[in-house]
Amino acid sequence: MSTTTTEKYIGYDALVSYLIKSRNCQSYHGFLDLNRTIIISSLNSQTSTSLALNEWKNVDIIWYTHYLDEAKRLLEPDDFDTVKKKAITEHSQRKKELKIFWQRIIKKCEKENLVPAVTSIASSVEVSSQPDALLPKKTVNLSEISQLDLSKKNIKLIDFCYDILHELENEFYAHKFNKYIDKDIENKVIKHPISLFTINLKLKNNQYTSLEEFEKDIRLIFHNCYTYNNVESDIYCLGETLESIFNKKWNEKLILQDRQTRELKRVRDNDADDTQRSWKKQIQILEQNKDNLMYRQVVNNALLIASAYESLVMGNILPFIEILKTFLLTRSRMSLSSANESMLQAIVESLLPLKYRIPELSLVMDGKQPKGSGRFGYSDVFILKGIGDNYISLELKYISLIGLISQKVKFGANELENLDKILEKENEEVLLKRQYTYWSKEFKKTMQTTIDDVLNGGISQLKSYMNTISKGNVVNYSNSGVFDERIKTIKSNPNKLKGFIIIVIGFRHILWRPVEEIVSNYIYNKV
Repeated sequence: MSTTTTEKYIGYDALVSYLIKSRNCQSYHGFLDLNRTIIISSLNSQTSTSLALNEWKNVDIIWYTHYLDEAKRLLEPDDFDTVKKKAITEHSQRKKELKIFWQRIIKKCEKENLVPAVTSIASSVEVSSQPDALLPKKTVNLSEISQLDLSKKNIKLIDFCYDILHELENEFYAHKFNKYIDKDIENKVIKHPISLFTINLKLKNNQYTSLEEFEKDIRLIFHNCYTYNNVESDIYCLGETLESIFNKKWNEKLILQDRQTRELKRVRDNDADDTQRSWKKQIQILEQNKDNLMYRQVVNNALLIASAYESLVMGNILPFIEILKTFLLTRSRMSLSSANESMLQAIVESLLPLKYRIPELSLVMDGKQPKGSGRFGYSDVFILKGIGDNYISLELKYISLIGLISQKVKFGANELENLDKILEKENEEVLLKRQYTYWSKEFKKTMQTTIDDVLNGGISQLKSYMNTISKGNVVNYSNSGVFDERIKTIKSNPNKLKGFIIIVIGFRHILWRPVEEIVSNYIYNKV
C-alpha cells in the first residue's frame, strides 16, 4: 500500500471512503451511482464553461483516473490488481451506461444553471510543478466555438484528428498519458509539458491549423515519456506501445485519406468531362440542325422554361403563369371533364427544372398529433434557388368545370369548352363568388363552397406549410419541420421563403396570389 500524499479535490473523501469500506466489492460504476450529488458539486465548482453532451468522455476520464490512482494508493498490490482489472473490464463493456450517466449529470448541472466543464490538468489531476504552457489562457465557450465560421478544410482537419485521438483514448492504459506523475519524472522539470487531455482541449478550442501541428503534439507526449522516465519503467513501455498504435493508425488514416481524395478527384474530373462532352455534343447536334424547325421549337420551349424559372426564384411569377396557360391550351377539350389537381401537379412539375423542384415535399406539421389527424402535410411543389434570391413554395388548386355546372343541366365536351371560354373573360370578383361543388375525400360526401373560399383556404394552408419548412429538418419524430429524405437543410444566414397559390379554373382562367414571405435560417439542398 502506497503512502504517497495526494492533492485533495471535491469527491476525494467520498472516493477514499468507498474504496476502504467496500473492500472486495468495489466497482467504478458503483462509486459513480452512489455519489451523483458529490460529482455534480465537483463539476460545478471547477468552472462555468459549458460542456457539450457528446464530450462526456472528458469528464469520465478524470474520474476514472482518480478511481484507479486512489485504489493504487490505498489498497494492497494484489487487491489493486483485482480492482484495476475489474475497472478496465467494466469501463470497456459498459460504455453505453457510462455515456447515459455522464450526460444526465451534465443536464442536471445545466438545469441548476451551474454548467460543468473539465478544468485544466493542473487543477484536476496531479501534473508537474510547472503549468502546462500549451493550455489556452482563456477558456472558450462551446456556444462561441459552434458559431465560428469554420471552413470545410478546417472541419475535415478536426474530424481527422479526433478520429486518431479517440483511437488512442480507447486503449485501457491511455489514462496514464492524461497527466504526469511527479515520482515518475524524478523531480525533473518538463520543458514542454503536453498530454492527451491538453490535445483534446486544443482540438475543442480549434487551435490546430494543420495535421503537422497535431502530429507534433502527439509525438511530444512520447518524447517526454522517454526523456523523463526510466527505460525499464512501466510508463516507458506503455509509451512505446501507444506510440506503435499511433504510428499504425496515423499511416492508415493518411493512406485512406489520400485514396479517398484521389478517388473523389477522379469522379469529379469524370463528371466534368462527361458534362463537357455532353454539352459539346449538344452544340454539335444543334449546329447540324439549325435549319430544322422542330429543333428550333424544342430549344425555344427550353429557353422559355428556363427564363420562367429564373423569374420565379427572383419573385416574379407572371412568366411562369403565362407558360402554364400556354401549355394548358394545348390540351383537348375532351379532357376538361377529367382534369383534376393531379393533372395540374404533373404539368407544373414538367415546367420546372428537374434539379430544382421537390414535388409533394413531406412535412411534419404537428408531431403531437396522431397520424391522420393533422400530423403530416405535403407542400405541392417546393422550388430550390439554383439562382435568384428566394426559395419558392407553390400551392396548387384545380377547379373542375363540372363542379361549376348545375347538376340538373346536361353537358358534354362542347358545353364545357363554351363555359371555359366564358370564364376566361369573367370579372374576377364575380368569378370568386361562384358556387363550386366537389367530392370530399375526408368527409366522403359532396360538399359545396365558393371559389373565394377555396382561395382563402389555400392561402392559409400555404402559410402553414411555409412556417413548417422554415424550421428546417425535424429534430425528432415529435417535432415539426421538413421530414423528407430528398432534401437536407443546413443552418445558415437568413434566407427568404416566398409562396404563391395558383388556382386553375378549366384551362383558360388562372388565379394566383402571393403570400407574405418568411425568413428561414436554413439553406435547402437536394440530396
